[in-house]
Amino acid sequence: MLVQVAISNSPLFETFTYSSDIDLAPGDRVEVNFAGRNTVGYVVSLDGKSGPFKIKKVIKKIDEKGFLNQSDLELAMYTVKEFLSPPGKVFDLFFPPGKLLAVSDFVIPITERAGFDSPITRDRAIKDFGSEKLEQWLSSRDVKIMHSFDPRRPGRKLTKRVSLRRNMTDLRDNLTPLWQSIVDYLLSVDSEEISVLMERLDLKSRSPVETLAKKGILSIEEAEEDTSRWVIPSIYELTPEQNSVCKKMSQISGPSLLYGLTGTGKTEVYFKIMEYWLNRGRQVLYLVPEVSLTPQLLARVRGAFPGREVGQYHSYMSQTQRQRIWLDAVEGNLDILVGTRSSLWIPMKKTGIMILDEEHDSSFYQQSVPYYDGVEVALKKAELLKIPVILGSATPRIGHFFTAQEKDLELFELKSRPVGSFPSIEIIDMKEEKNPIISKKALKEIENTLASGKQVFVFVHRKGFSNYVVCHTCGNTITCPHCSVSMSYHRTDNMLKCHYCGFRQHVPRNCPRCGSMTLSARGFGTERVENDLQRFFPSSTIMRMDRETVDNPAAYEKALLEISKKKCQIIVGTKMITKGLDFPDVEMVLVIDADRLMSFPSFDSAEVAFQHISQVSGRSGRAGAGRAFIQSFSPENRVIRRAFERNYESFYEEEIALRRELKYPPFVRLVEIVCHGDTERESNLLAETLKGEIEKSESLYIELFGPVVPILSKIKNKFRTKLVIKLEPKGNMVFLEPLLKKHSANIQVIVDGVGGML
Repeated sequence: MLVQVAISNSPLFETFTYSSDIDLAPGDRVEVNFAGRNTVGYVVSLDGKSGPFKIKKVIKKIDEKGFLNQSDLELAMYTVKEFLSPPGKVFDLFFPPGKLLAVSDFVIPITERAGFDSPITRDRAIKDFGSEKLEQWLSSRDVKIMHSFDPRRPGRKLTKRVSLRRNMTDLRDNLTPLWQSIVDYLLSVDSEEISVLMERLDLKSRSPVETLAKKGILSIEEAEEDTSRWVIPSIYELTPEQNSVCKKMSQISGPSLLYGLTGTGKTEVYFKIMEYWLNRGRQVLYLVPEVSLTPQLLARVRGAFPGREVGQYHSYMSQTQRQRIWLDAVEGNLDILVGTRSSLWIPMKKTGIMILDEEHDSSFYQQSVPYYDGVEVALKKAELLKIPVILGSATPRIGHFFTAQEKDLELFELKSRPVGSFPSIEIIDMKEEKNPIISKKALKEIENTLASGKQVFVFVHRKGFSNYVVCHTCGNTITCPHCSVSMSYHRTDNMLKCHYCGFRQHVPRNCPRCGSMTLSARGFGTERVENDLQRFFPSSTIMRMDRETVDNPAAYEKALLEISKKKCQIIVGTKMITKGLDFPDVEMVLVIDADRLMSFPSFDSAEVAFQHISQVSGRSGRAGAGRAFIQSFSPENRVIRRAFERNYESFYEEEIALRRELKYPPFVRLVEIVCHGDTERESNLLAETLKGEIEKSESLYIELFGPVVPILSKIKNKFRTKLVIKLEPKGNMVFLEPLLKKHSANIQVIVDGVGGML
């Protein structure tokens, strides 16, 4: 038989014909020889084409059983077609990194109602008890299916935890002061890892813990490592408004948009609807745009569903962790999976509902090959699975709100906060200020907030101490040698850093161009703002939250715990503090430089600015009267005025009218083709060649722009030139496919990019 195979990790926009003596089905992973090396391939279809070329044989089938079903295949081909993505890289998204081990299915008894007390193979269970009985046990949660217990299976790391064995009245032994400190600590927690206990109490050895265990006072047990045990208690009582929305949304079988201002309780609505589907034996996929949102959300999910199996999946996890969670999710051992964009592709078989929180966020769009919009792919996946999907946001994407107005997306609204109140918002005109970073008014308000025992969030668009270093003699700005961008100065380690390729260098003493010593740092970022605030408030604890200080989920969770315990009074951060966070003691929010958000040359820069300002303003007033201050040199700007008025609908009406007039999404489909070359001439020449070929299909598109040089004309030593094509909203892009196949190695295609992609 002949089959069409997509090659794993290949940037090529095509599939290849192979022959096979093995019975294969679409979706199977196979090993094939491609370009002289053995690699993984994916069977796309069984209609391989013969011709005057040598056809290689499939070497072997990798998995005993296929993991991908028909809906997964359709989703992959949808992504390939709609986002012009390489098929091999799209199919890679369905699997965790690394070689997935060959596994066998085992049935594990959970309760005594199962007719056996030790693991047996699925085949043995069906033979002894019948498939109907097995399904009955699974639905009643008397057993669960797990993969092979082969030692090579990705396992959980074990850790030792200690807890008290006796109650308060039994602790009458003569305890030494050291023993007493251990007992006092454990009275405040259910259990603790020994390593953490030793760190917290500054123990020099495990000896006192082991002595107390021998006395029967403590219990030491091995437990599976959990990277997080943070639990936030659930809110059980919903408001009448929330209950009404829950009731209506539970009856929806298609896509819906939940629009509610920050703090109106969208998460509680999600939880109620999740409970509805969990009680029907279905799995829940809960997507967030960034890893930084998972710690607090997981803590809330654990509090709301204490008896459920909850897992997380994202790129910061180790390879073995991701494989284990992937296998558990596929097998149905997880009830709720919380994850980022990559979780969308896990081929779970019992998905009942998908939730995309903060759906407006540009992080849902993958900004590397294969480019695709995770929100649109999720909508398609829900359509294929015939399940509901909820998009939620306080500031929905303009395109999705337009779709809701057109009745192609069910719209539900939350208009009031269950607790606290919407923050009062004030615009501070910076034109009269001597300090261009923090105004006198803002400093006074921060002082008042701290005096009342409350906390302050300060939002800064960029990280670092300053945005660029310039020579006052010749005007030279120090740029990255690999990218066409100025390097940011980081005072903490006295380094210049490129935030695009990661290049670092020490700050030179002399100007590289003229040799003068008149170099000066200009602009500002989170580090500079933190430094200035520390001078104004030396007795306050200030936390900085950006990618330099918080670069993984564990560090982020630690930071959130410190905020919740009020170990810091002022939190200075980038967009990671603008969304999804709920802290009742945050009473004031300050947006340092709102104008910078709107200066990006992108058709949706106003939308992104409005989202950031509205989202961060909503972090205050969660338990009382909150205040938000927006610093701007152009306070009459329409975006700032609408954010001040807390009026998304008016902003939407203005923005959608502008886009209709200028022919921007959602009224057109925008395709950006970025051409790469080792020299500027190479990238320009490729762009001119592509333009000439595209112009032959003039009747199939509305407008063609370019070639143009983007703001970043060089990234990682590759020069860039861009073409922009406007098509009808449902325009067919088939005419571009031959060009992509011909030039696939040197171009990137971005379809309907969001968030000012470059």
